[in-house]
Amino acid sequence: MAKEKFNWKSLFVNEGANESITTEASSKSTNFPKDDNSNTKFPNQNTIEESSPVPSNTVNNSVLDTVVEMYQSGFDSLNMPGYDFYEFFKAIKAVNSNEPSVYQMAMTMAQLSDPKTSNESLLKSADFYIDEINKVHKQYAEKGNFKREQIKDNQLKEKDKLVSEISILEKQIIELQTKISNKKIKLETTDSSLLSEILSIEQKIAANDIAKAKILETIKTVMDGIKKNL
Repeated sequence: MAKEKFNWKSLFVNEGANESITTEASSKSTNFPKDDNSNTKFPNQNTIEESSPVPSNTVNNSVLDTVVEMYQSGFDSLNMPGYDFYEFFKAIKAVNSNEPSVYQMAMTMAQLSDPKTSNESLLKSADFYIDEINKVHKQYAEKGNFKREQIKDNQLKEKDKLVSEISILEKQIIELQTKISNKKIKLETTDSSLLSEILSIEQKIAANDIAKAKILETIKTVMDGIKKNL
């Protein structure tokens, strides 16, 4: 069993400062010298991307570089004690050649380091690393898919909420427009209606003046008659 497991910060969920764990990976970087005389090379990143089911142009380079570095650091953190596939892998990658002679030389050096090293022991330990990497890939794929579906679900809920609110506001606008239209109609009829009422009142005021004048005239006539005839 390895002393360390993958110890990576979540790609999709911010666990918080207290839950963040620093990756215990090797701090030494490995430079792979180019061997121009070798006819067989390891597949480069472009070749891997071309064979990937996901188009490379859909992945931001900075995101891809971060995740590739995370996997490399995680692989380094899994290194088990003693000589196993990890050390053999590093030796092959250091030469950056896939030639048979390179493997034979690496095996010779491996057996000098640990006589128990064999094809079987290397492949068995390689399976361990593959299994651990697959576990982590599955874990983060599940987290990513869950987070993506969660965002989509929240988006749908927010859109439904906004559609409902817009519908309510549109109804309110229609109601207000109807009220405004009715008020305008009432405003247009107000002048003629008030004018008719004003004319009626003015006629009554005028009739009041005339009636008073007539009754007073009659009274004055009688008073004058009293004065003259009695």
